[in-house]
Formats: sequence, structure tokens, C-alpha cells
Amino acid sequence: MTGAVPVRDHASVRTWEPAERRALDRSPLIRIAASRTDGSVGRFATIGHVRVGDAELVRSLRGLDGAWYRGALRTGRAEIDVGGLRIGVAVTPASEPPGDVDAAFRARYGEDAGVRAMTRPPARESTLLLRPLGAVD
Repeated sequence: MTGAVPVRDHASVRTWEPAERRALDRSPLIRIAASRTDGSVGRFATIGHVRVGDAELVRSLRGLDGAWYRGALRTGRAEIDVGGLRIGVAVTPASEPPGDVDAAFRARYGEDAGVRAMTRPPARESTLLLRPLGAVD
């Protein structure tokens, strides 16, 4: 984590706005890019997302080796694009039980090969919690 400035206190973390929740609910896939230490963002990857309770969660298909995943963990921040709506997010390893997250992926996406990959190693070990950052414009 050399040079990284991870979000630790999450002082700028806020609750999801209703419009953001609606956009997430409507968008089966989102795009995510890790924030860099200079404030820029990396390349966007298209991923699935699920909600367990109030927690918005994502996984890296490549598990701990996913480029966007490594970058997001390094800084503790990422940017998501939800149907054209850009939201800065804090990312932290999720504490939700893996089985609950697996069930949410199955409920949202079914039982295809992609879901099977997202509910097994290496993806299963890369579950991240997303929390919105900053003020809403």
C-alpha cells in the first residue's frame, strides 16, 4: 500500500440517496473503477452488484487478483457508474456472511455459469462493501 491514502475514518461516507438506490435497483450491472492516489480513476470494469439488508456489495470475478479490486483496496475508494450516474464510493472488505451474498447473487441473476463463478473461489473471497462518499450535487 505504498503511497496509498485509504479511506479509514469514512468521515465523508453518507447514506445512499433514494435516486441512487432506484438506479442501482434498475441496473443489473454497474461499472466500477478504482480511484488512484492522485484523484484520477482507473479503467472501468463491468460487474454485478447485490444488496444484503442495507449493504451494497460487489465481487471481483478474478478474486483478489482483479485489477480494479486491487486498486480499490489500495486507496479505499472507487467510482461507480450506474446508468450514467457517477458515484464516488468507499470500499471495504464486507462483513456480511458469504452465504447471504451468494444467495443475493443467485436471487438477482439466477443460476448461470457467471453466477456460479461469483459464488465460488476466487470471487467469493473478494466481496466488498460500497458506501457513497461526499455530498450529493
